[in-house]
Parts: sequence; C-alpha cells; structure tokens
Amino acid sequence: MKKVILFADTGIDDAMALIYALRNPDIDLLAVVSGYGNVEREKTYRNVEYLLDLAGRSDIPVISGATRPLNGEDPVFFPDIHGEEGLGPIQPPIPEERYANRSNFSKLFRIIKEDDPNEITIVNVGRCTSLAIAWYLNPEVMADVKQTYVMGGAFLVPGNATAVAEANFYGDAIAANYVCQHVPDLTVIPLNATREALLTPEDVDLIDARTDSPLLDIVEPILDFYYEVYQELEPGIEGTPQHDLAALVATLEIPRMFTYEKREVRVQHEESYANGLSIANFRPGSTDCSGDNCVRIAVDLNRALFANHVIEVLTNQRRRRNHRQRRQKK
Repeated sequence: MKKVILFADTGIDDAMALIYALRNPDIDLLAVVSGYGNVEREKTYRNVEYLLDLAGRSDIPVISGATRPLNGEDPVFFPDIHGEEGLGPIQPPIPEERYANRSNFSKLFRIIKEDDPNEITIVNVGRCTSLAIAWYLNPEVMADVKQTYVMGGAFLVPGNATAVAEANFYGDAIAANYVCQHVPDLTVIPLNATREALLTPEDVDLIDARTDSPLLDIVEPILDFYYEVYQELEPGIEGTPQHDLAALVATLEIPRMFTYEKREVRVQHEESYANGLSIANFRPGSTDCSGDNCVRIAVDLNRALFANHVIEVLTNQRRRRNHRQRRQKK
C-alpha cells in the first residue's frame, strides 16, 4: 500500500485527486497539506475537511500550508475556473473563517518522523510553496520521504496560466525552481501528460450512475461545472483534464500508463514574460540524465488506460472484483 501525504490547493481537480485517494484501497492517505492556489488557503482547508467529512474520514489530519508565494506578493486566484468556493457549484456548509491564522508544519514533520523512513510518498498538486517551505524548515526530516511527485510545468507545449507557463509553476515560480533543483527522487507530471488525462461527460455519467456514497455524489456537479468552463477555454475538448488526479495515479506506477524521460529542470523565476516557464533539454540527440539533479518527467499518458483505471477505482469495481476473486478461492 502506498503511504501518501497530499499537498493541495483544493479546487475541482484537487478534489478529484482527494476523492480518488480516499476511494483507492492501494493508497493510505496519511495527511493533507492545504495551501493557497486555486482559492484562498482558508477555503482550500475548509474544502479538504468537507470532503473528508463526506467520506467519513475526519481522522485524516489536515495541515495548514502557505497563504502566499515566496516572493510575498498577493496570490492570483481562479474563481472563474473553480468557482468562488473552489468546488464549482458546491457550497460547503463550513465557515472558512474557522481556518484563519493557522500554521502547523510541526504536525507534518511529526507524521513523517513517526512513520518508517523511506516509506512516505509526497504528492504535490498545488503551488510548490508549502513543499519548498517544508524542505527549508526541516531538511533532515524531509530527507526521510521516499519520493516526491509534483503536478506542474509544461515542457515544449503551451502553458495554461500564460502562453508558456503552467499554473502551479507560475503561481510560485521561485518555489517551483527550488523544488526542481533540490528535492531528491522527484517526478514531475506536467501538462504534456495531464492534458491527456481526460474524463468525458460519458465517463462522469457512468461514475454518477454507480455512486454509493455522499463523497461520490459531488463528482457529477463539480465536473459538469468544470466541463462548461473548459468548453469556454478550449471549445470542442472531449472532457475535463484531471491534472492533479494524474499525478496521484502516477505514484502507483501502473505499467504503460505514463512515458518518462529524465532531465535536469529549471523554472524561470526572475519576473519576466516567461515567469513560470519550465526548462529542460529536449533537443534532438539529448538523452536521459543521471545524478542528484535529475528529474523524471512524464512526457505522455495513455488516455484510455487512465480513464478506465479511474472509473474502476471511483466506482469500487476493483474492490468488488478482488472480493469475488477471494470468494472463488475459498
């Protein structure tokens, strides 16, 4: 079972990643670090607690992350994409003010220290700020993390925040560059792969038809909202890209799901037009790198395999199949 700490800025695609983690019997979700990003930190924290409550998993600790990027500037939020509250049309019945003025990185460090060394995987699907701060504050404890997956970047493909930059890297380019340059055993899942991680309206209808919990009940309204947004952004797109969910799926290392290459990665962070641009050497003739600064980059994703896997996990088909197989063995 994969032990995961999820760093998120819980908008719609983050919510789908969290729902997937809660539904997947192969993932042991140890904690969620909730920071600013798609909406304010107080709202992302509230959204995580709301989803955990729907799942009956209020035992999972939620840790307050960063409220703004490392350069100290006010963050830019995306209510037009994720809704004013971060979950599309959903209005969580919990006041966001409850989560103001909190900071508890010590809880994160305690969770890592109390577990077995090299057993925990960190998956960062929001801005890289909280992850960079954690490494700066306590590199000794963070070094016990087995591996780190980051959803971010766009290598030789268009960005989604600017013409060249993906939103997570653009939202705190200083932190993104720090993480790519300093965090060991790092895998980056960029737009190159996540743009293929589509769930179509038919996929969503199938998930909704098999819903068996209040947690799964919200999938259709939030993804319908997301689909309408994407039809405005990219008319004719076949479904909604599940950027953050793809990064969590990647941790399971499912054969033929992703294609990877290894490169050294830098992120432009000097406040230019190209702020947030992810940079790696993909020139003809370049090959996989080696060494401490080498980052594994997902360059492709099998769309059909991804969708089938996600539907199977969310609708508990895999769990039911395993149960049938166990009964047959008896």
